[in-house]
Parts: sequence; C-alpha cells; structure tokens
Amino acid sequence: MLLSSLNLKPKYDSEVDDILQSFYTPALKVAENYDRSVGYFSSEVLASAAEGLEVFVETGGTIRLVIGDPLDDSEYEAVMRGLQNPVESRIAKLSDILFNSKNYHLDLLTYLIAKGQLKIKFAFTHKGMFHKKIGIFYKGSEKIVFSGSANETLAGLTKYNSEEISVYFSWRDSFCDYGQDEINKFELLWQDQNPRTKVIALTSDFYKSIQNGADLYELKKQFFPLDSNQVEERRPFFSYSFKKSKTTVKKALITERLPALPLMLKGRVFELFEHQKLAIKSWKNADYKGLFKLATGAGKTITSITCIVDLYKERSKAKLNTFVIISVPYIELANQWVDELTQFNISAIRCYENSKNWTNSLKKKLLLYLNGKTNFACLVVVNRTLVTDTFQAEIEKLPNDEILFIGDECHHLGSNGLFDHLPNSKHRIGLSATPFRSDEDEVDTSPFTNTNKENLINYFQGIVSEYSLSDAIKDNILSPYYYEIVGVELEEEEYEFYEEITQKISRLINQSKNQKLSPESKLALSSLCGERSRLLATCNGKLPALINYIEQNPTMDLTHSLIYVGEGKAQGQEQPYIEDVTKSLFTSGVKVAKFTSYETGSERKSIMENFKNQFIDALVAMKVLDEGIDVPVCKTAFILASSRNPRQYVQRRGRVLRKSHSKNEAKIIDFLVLPPKRAKSSAAESLRKAELERVTDFKMTSINPSDVEIAIKKLGLC
Repeated sequence: MLLSSLNLKPKYDSEVDDILQSFYTPALKVAENYDRSVGYFSSEVLASAAEGLEVFVETGGTIRLVIGDPLDDSEYEAVMRGLQNPVESRIAKLSDILFNSKNYHLDLLTYLIAKGQLKIKFAFTHKGMFHKKIGIFYKGSEKIVFSGSANETLAGLTKYNSEEISVYFSWRDSFCDYGQDEINKFELLWQDQNPRTKVIALTSDFYKSIQNGADLYELKKQFFPLDSNQVEERRPFFSYSFKKSKTTVKKALITERLPALPLMLKGRVFELFEHQKLAIKSWKNADYKGLFKLATGAGKTITSITCIVDLYKERSKAKLNTFVIISVPYIELANQWVDELTQFNISAIRCYENSKNWTNSLKKKLLLYLNGKTNFACLVVVNRTLVTDTFQAEIEKLPNDEILFIGDECHHLGSNGLFDHLPNSKHRIGLSATPFRSDEDEVDTSPFTNTNKENLINYFQGIVSEYSLSDAIKDNILSPYYYEIVGVELEEEEYEFYEEITQKISRLINQSKNQKLSPESKLALSSLCGERSRLLATCNGKLPALINYIEQNPTMDLTHSLIYVGEGKAQGQEQPYIEDVTKSLFTSGVKVAKFTSYETGSERKSIMENFKNQFIDALVAMKVLDEGIDVPVCKTAFILASSRNPRQYVQRRGRVLRKSHSKNEAKIIDFLVLPPKRAKSSAAESLRKAELERVTDFKMTSINPSDVEIAIKKLGLC
C-alpha cells in the first residue's frame, strides 16, 4: 500500500477534524519511516495510535525525533560555545524514569528505543520553546510532510486543543515549493547545522543501557495485547504534555464541509494578488457572469474558487442555496481542481472516469441538497461526461438560479458538441488564457469560424478581466525566460508537397468566401489542414536538429525539460513521430519518457513523480500538457511542434514559466520550419510570416530580445 492511496486532506483543523485518527494513525500504518521535530512531545500519542504503530514497528519502521528544550541565557551561551552538554542531565532523568516507572506509555518508549526504531535528539534554544513542528512520513519514493501548530501530544493531535496542520504530498506540485523545503530543514536540524539551535543526540551508552535492560518479549505483549481490556488509560510522559481530556472527539460529517477561505495556502499566508481581486470585483459587477482571460500560471483556479466562497457566503446570508458545477477538458486537470478545492474546505464529487464510481455519490448529494439537508454542493466533471445523458439527467433536477457554472479552458465549450449541453445557470465563470482567436488565425484542422467565439460571448457575457503573460512576468508572478530559435528547412520534396497542399487549401478558403462549402468540401478542407500541420510538425529535419542542439550544448542541464512534438507519423514512417523522438533521445543518453493521453492515469502519475524527482530528465508530450496541468518544476521547453495556433504556443510558454523555488528563470528553444532559401512563392512567404509572428510574440516578453532579433535576421525572416 502506498501513502498516495490514503484519502488524506491537505489541511486539518482540530475544530472539525480528529487529526490523530483521520491523519496520523492512517499514515503510520503505511509509512516505513517517520521524522518529527516538535516543541512538545508525549509518549501517550504513540500509544493512542497503537493500531498504526503495530504495523509500523513490525515492518521495522524507524522514527527520528527532535524535541525542543529551552535554556536560560548563561546555559544557552555555554552550550553554543561547546562548553556544556545539557543532554547528560536529560539522559540521566530519562533513564531513571524508563527503568523505574511502570507507566504503559513509558514502556512503549522503552520498546521502540530497545528495538532501535526510535532515535531522539534534543534541540536546545534560547529561552522560549523550540517550535519547529515538522513531521515527515516516508514510504518508498513517496513522502508526506505536515507542519503547523499541532504538537506530538494527544491534546495536540485531537480536538482538545485548537490546532491545525498543513499537509504536502510528494505526488503533487506544491511539494516542490514547500514540502521538500521542510525536509531539507529537518535534515539541517538533525545534522546540527542551524546557527541558533544546538541539536545533541542521546549517547550510545543510553541506547545500550535501554537495550540491555529491556525485556522485548514482555514489552511487545504489553504493547500489543490480544485483549483490548488490558490497555489502561495512562498519563503523558513529559511534564509539559497535556492530560487526556474525557471529551469525545466529534468527527465532522462531509455534509458539514462548507466553503471557507484558507488561512494558509501552499505554505504561505493566503492572500490574493491585485489582478485576482480586480477580476472578482469585475465579475460581481457584471452580475456574476464573465470570462477571465488570465495568463497561464496567473492563478485562474484560485481566483474562481475564491468566487465560489464569496458567492456562497452572500447567498447563505440571504438563505439561498448554491450548487457549483466545474467542467474541465481532462482528468488530470479535474484531479487538480479537486485538490485545490479541498484547501478551501470544499469536498467535490468527482464526476469522471467510470460512471459507477460517481453516479451514486451524485444522486445522494442531490437528494441531500434538494431536500434542504445542505445548502451547498460542488462537483467536478470532465467535458466528455458533461454531455452524457446520465449526467444531464441529474443536473436537470437543479434550479438554474442556484447553479454556478465554471468552465475551465472554456475555449473548448464553444463547439456545438459541448455548447448545447451547458446549464442555463444564473452564475457563470469562463477561464482561459486564450478564450478565442481572430478570424485570420488557423487551427490545426480547419480555418477558425466565428461560431465558437459567438457562443462563448453569448454564454459568459464577454470578458470581465484580462491579465497578460507580460503583466505576470512584470509582476514576478511568472518566471522570466530566455528564448532561442533554431531554423529547420523543409527538404525539396517536403516543400513541394507543402506548396501543393497550401494551394488546395487556398482554393477552398476563397470558395467559402463566395458560397457555403458543401459537407464534402468542408471535410476535404479539414483533412488538408491536418495533413499540412502534420508535415510541418514532423518534417525530416526537426529530430536531427534537436539531437544536434543537445550535442552542441553538452553542459546544458536537461533536468525538468518538456519536449513538445507533433501528432501523427512522419512521412514514410510506420510508428508515431513521438516514438521516434523518444527513442532517439534515449539513445543519446537523455532519461526521457512519453507523457500522452494513451498512458493510463496511474502511469501518468508515476511518470510525473519520476520527472519531479529527477529520475526522468525530460517529458515528451503532444497535447496533454498544453492545458491546465501544473508542472512548476519545469525550467526548459523544446518546442518541435510548429503550430500556427496561438492558443497552443501561449499555453506551452506559460507551462514552463510557472514559479518554482528551484528556478530563477526558464528557457525556451523553438524549432522553426522554413521553406528552402530559394523559395519565393506566396506559400513560402506565408510560412515565413507565420513563423515570424510566433517568434515576435515570444521575443517581446523574453529576457534577450536583441539576441532573438539577430537570429531572426540570420534566418532571413526579415
């Protein structure tokens, strides 16, 4: 069993949660190792989690514990200068208590120490208590880090004190920014490398004396009795622990979880950026409808969840109910939404994957909601489930004036296949960095029409907030980046084919301006556009240019790189182009993995974890990473897919610019497809112009525009 299989939340508050039973004990059952640094400690909490500890102890789990201890001025100075070792007096006291007391909880400490499964160090500080309250569970490559106000006492881990903890999971992106930092801090602490805290281990003589004096067989029988009636209620060990209360811990029901703004988010005090506040204000002023055109990485999700909380509070005051429907294009993005919502105390129903897994949950929630048992509910649905009869039949039961509909990457929703299934909700939010394009822009498969744009504007009632990528870089919300271009010329045969397809496309487009195209002509146009797009994305010169670039830059760090490639097969090839790229990179010594929609959800999760933990240097992707999926650790992007679709390259650029503690800036290497130098036809000029438009867009917000300008001239683009 893995830690990731536990149904754990990113935040626990003892006002509503039994932290001991709902978090601590389940994690101990699965963990192989456990690190903890606290200002207070009680052996009682370990005994209280005996069910979890039995598995932990029997599988050889180890605990490293750092306990805070305050010193007065003179003692602190002497300890820091190495003139005094206060741990000796603590050892003498601890040994005396362990050997002479018959306290059940102290026997537990003795058992763990004698088994070599508990190592203790004291952190000596100046006066006030040491309050570095960090806990880390390990299982294989997975880690869970928690930090907050809860101490290692029963009072601290249950509801008897008002305590809270934030939890970070190594299989989520937030771990790179916050969880790993806490692990690093603990290691510095354990190794006594902090300037203001002196950490001293218990001596080997202490451990030997415990091991020699302990009867492990008798202790184990006492610690894990067959008869639960043998377990007595005991007092805590340390004098600064809290006595166990007689109060029964009340477990929060899921129906009681209502939207609320978090005090902390991703390890920091929760506070919106100014552009997010303005977006929410504009949305409210527009009668709770509108599109948020916010740059990738600028916090669209957090902005809209804050809208949920604000709307819920306002409607609750008026004794009105609120039902939130969030629609997204992909399962990975849906999972991210569910995780983010949890931090705002919102438990969303997952309406995706196997309908058997969510239909009953949705029916039960609707029954509670429609019968007034709860005044709030939320679900996350993927677009392909949104249009199903099963899903539509359920949401049709809801009053439209109680629904808030949020469409993430809402540019998908303008197509007739999806648009006709959107709820006629009173409140609406559309999210996209590029909600629609101009008429001149070309999609990969067909010319863009006004239908999608008109549908989106009519449904969401226009854009209420804009925040560009350049704004986000200027405000230090996204990382600055270096931009480099590499030219790849079409071979003569490829260019002739490109010209032939382009002429056919131009004839059909000109024909469409005078008369409506027949279904057959529309299909032909779509097919031709797709064929031309695949030619540009998989032309013969691209892969050698990529390998050559890597070989010419041997000192370049390829860790946390994304490589975007085109769909389909290169001309004359039997296997998909992505297979060719992946194989060639692997042969060149790059640790690489595909990341596509063809891998299962569990496979993609494993690949992403290996990528974040640097077991894999680079991910090769087609489109699945284009929208919404957070990869903040990514610092380099190789763009081999020369799309003319502005939405695609805007999304891809934003994907590599997300902030992470491990990078100061990002780098983008763009492989341009150019006609042969001798080519002067209108098709050749059109190709050069299209590539120059993308390069100019990237150049404008880069760190090195003058370098890009020089490269543009060398390639003959201007």
